[in-house]
Amino acid sequence: MEGTLSLLDWRPTAPTDAEPALQPAAAPATPTVIIFDCETTGTDRTKDQIIELCIQRGLSDDIPATDIKTWRIKPAAVIHPGALAVHGIKQEDLADCPDFAQLADEIAAEFATADVIVGYNITFDIDMLQAEYARIGKPLLDFTPKKIVDAFRLWQQCEPRSLQHAHQRFVGNAFEAAHTASADVAATGRVLAGMLRAFELDGQDWDQIATKADPLSSGRTAWVGPSRHLRWEGEVVVIAFGKYSNRPLHELAARSDSGDRSFLAWMLERDFPQHVTEVCRAALEKPGEEFLAWARQRYGQPAPTTTPPFAKSTYAG
Repeated sequence: MEGTLSLLDWRPTAPTDAEPALQPAAAPATPTVIIFDCETTGTDRTKDQIIELCIQRGLSDDIPATDIKTWRIKPAAVIHPGALAVHGIKQEDLADCPDFAQLADEIAAEFATADVIVGYNITFDIDMLQAEYARIGKPLLDFTPKKIVDAFRLWQQCEPRSLQHAHQRFVGNAFEAAHTASADVAATGRVLAGMLRAFELDGQDWDQIATKADPLSSGRTAWVGPSRHLRWEGEVVVIAFGKYSNRPLHELAARSDSGDRSFLAWMLERDFPQHVTEVCRAALEKPGEEFLAWARQRYGQPAPTTTPPFAKSTYAG
């Protein structure tokens, strides 16, 4: 019909000066990805420090050496034997290295260029890094605009970890009677046997297997008694939870004017395990050195004895 324009008749019109032609959208910039990891004197961010930090740009194995930076850092803290066993870095290896304050700006500049930050169990590394900046009085690194990718968490999210999935993977078939205690017990036995074969752990003794599989193995040897409430820290017994975490018991007991001693008295009135109240009562009633000698004799150091004396209270005051 006259005056009507069909889709078939449409032709683009030439742009005028007032209406410039649209340009193709620019390709989005490739994000800058860095991977980082740190080695430390220990795992307590309040007192342990970073002794080695490495940053790599990109995920590839064949990146140029200029895209990898490693700093060795001299700490003020002593390297814990457990940490030394993991990374093998000795105190004397760091004697001529700069301290963190000397490297802080350079390290911060590297993180500032990143869009994506990758690590494995990255929360620990970030916490230790931020603690270093706090310790020297500098602003913490701003991770707010960054994308954080934890490979360990990604693995947990993407690969199912239920007993049924483990049975399928390590035994080779599903089991139907899931979530009854007897079925789960039998399935767990089959799964563990399959894991030991798959990971070439067959024939190793249970001490070696437990070292790999016990989620509490790293800390339990320092426990005072059968729970994590109290632990040995060197030669002293410390609180392992709450606002007094890492504070020596005998020091809390000695400070009657500050409310610290009343915290131990409060613990005696609460539903803590028997061994916890026993140790707290001893701290309140015995002078510091006498209390520590009692604790060493009673609970052993750093781990409780094979037959725990806390199974039956013998505290006589």
